Amino acid sequence: MKINHSIFFFIILLNAAPDFFAQNRFYINLKDRSSDVFTVTLVPDQLSSENKIYQFASTAPGTYAKMNIGRFVKSFKAYGKDGKEIKTKKESVNQWSISDPEKAEKIIYEIDDTWDAPVDSNWIYPMCGSAVDPNYVVINGQCVFGYFHGMQSEPIEVKIEYPDNWLLGTALRLNSNGYYEAKDYDHIVDSPILLGNLSKASAEISGADIDIYTYSKTGLLESKDILNSVEDILEAADEFTDGLPVDHYTFLFHFEDLSIGAWEHSYSSFYVFREDPIGELEKQNFRSFIAHEFFHIVTPLNIHSEIVESFNFEKPVMSKHIWLYEGVTEWASHILLLRDSLISIEDYFKILRQKLKHHESFDNNISLAYLSEHATEMPGQYGNIYNKGALVAGLLDIRLLELSNGKKGLREVINELAEKYGPDNAFNEKTFFDDFVSITFPEIGDFIGKYINGTEPLPIKEYYDKIGISYMEQGSTDSSHVSLGIQLGFDNGKFVVAKVEEDSPNYSFFKTGDIIKEMNGEEITMENIEKIITSIKISKKPGDELQMGILRDSNPVDLNLTLTAEKQKHLFSINKNADTGRIVLRNIWIRNL
Repeated sequence: MKINHSIFFFIILLNAAPDFFAQNRFYINLKDRSSDVFTVTLVPDQLSSENKIYQFASTAPGTYAKMNIGRFVKSFKAYGKDGKEIKTKKESVNQWSISDPEKAEKIIYEIDDTWDAPVDSNWIYPMCGSAVDPNYVVINGQCVFGYFHGMQSEPIEVKIEYPDNWLLGTALRLNSNGYYEAKDYDHIVDSPILLGNLSKASAEISGADIDIYTYSKTGLLESKDILNSVEDILEAADEFTDGLPVDHYTFLFHFEDLSIGAWEHSYSSFYVFREDPIGELEKQNFRSFIAHEFFHIVTPLNIHSEIVESFNFEKPVMSKHIWLYEGVTEWASHILLLRDSLISIEDYFKILRQKLKHHESFDNNISLAYLSEHATEMPGQYGNIYNKGALVAGLLDIRLLELSNGKKGLREVINELAEKYGPDNAFNEKTFFDDFVSITFPEIGDFIGKYINGTEPLPIKEYYDKIGISYMEQGSTDSSHVSLGIQLGFDNGKFVVAKVEEDSPNYSFFKTGDIIKEMNGEEITMENIEKIITSIKISKKPGDELQMGILRDSNPVDLNLTLTAEKQKHLFSINKNADTGRIVLRNIWIRNL
């Protein structure tokens, strides 16, 4: 076991005058990264018996999945003023107790990074995890730091030693003594840190300071490239929100061998993508990811319930309003691009079509409110929040515009709510639906009852007809595109069969939950899945065969499948015969009021 600390450091750590009084000060030395381990030294303020339990996070806000960070802890030791070790005990997967907390002067623990540590379950997405590498370090607060019971709301300071030629990117503020300050544990979890040989670019939009930090494995991508690619999106978000509701924001990008996604935070977001040229990234919905994560400056930063404001990291309680935080955000991330003419109406129709296709692969007898409250218990169903949630938000927008005669849509209501609440004023979890109705229309209560609290089929055709847009659930087949007759999902780090189309000739071969291992003899990984599927679509035609290897109930099964022509579904088009009222409402819908 290798522990990096020195007597000199501890004298500085204990005697330095902070800019504000921190109850807990952490130190991490990253100059030696020879192992995939964080060695963390914690110097607490005086502890009492109330603080005897040190808690690692069970999960974190915005992940909606069990993480159990305590399973990555390799050692945990406490020391007194005399340097002697104080007895500690592992009480549960995420908790350590200190026998005499009043005597504890420092805690030293080692914790694995989550990117490389093997796990059998509860796989942690890289953008939500931690990494120690010779060329970079990723810190998501809940993966490295914990808190003493009774001290979750106390200020924290973090000192990080790292190579002189590295940059550090984070939304945290650095004080005059070289410590990064967090007002409490929730704040440190809400503020990821990226270190390495990074590039940086900055801009100012609507008075907000925007910083972009980028790690690129070979140097192919630089922060200025990202800024050039997304600055118009940030400006569109500014238009959509009537002025950005933050004074600073930090983007952190990691480009290497994996494309997996992004994780939002109040004043920053972290992205993990494969290192491809910027033009290729843009084809992979890169800009949509950024539009989505950035819009979280509205929900949940400025509109959130008390459950989100004071998160329970020990025994998490999910908010039933994740439909708002994620579903409405997903809707906004696309409609704001349409309304600023960054995508065409045809592009927007394609997005709606994809949402509906994915929505079909989930259990639609689960309401959005129930799915929100039980997100950590239903990992296989949670993804529908981004499909059904966004579709319902779009319908809600149309209904609001109709009821207000084009004077108020969902955008205007969201901006009104952000003004009403803001970062420091949570809404009431139980009464929010009633509060929402009170500032809109009584009919919205019926909408919420049917499509958010309830599970009635979404009235896609009826509502889009209100704005002069035609919808067809079923279209003809397209022989230029092949189909396996299944829809893929992603669960616990594995690609699985989410749904089997009943009229597919391959219906009898698959079962929901089958794990996809191989296609045409090539093992499926996060790194190559896009490439393999794209190759199949380009090189294969209906009637061709495809070899696939799956795991069913842990048993390997080899399949020979017949590819079919893709069926066209969920088709949208402008209704050229719409009456004047529908055309007027459509013209209002397609622009910010």
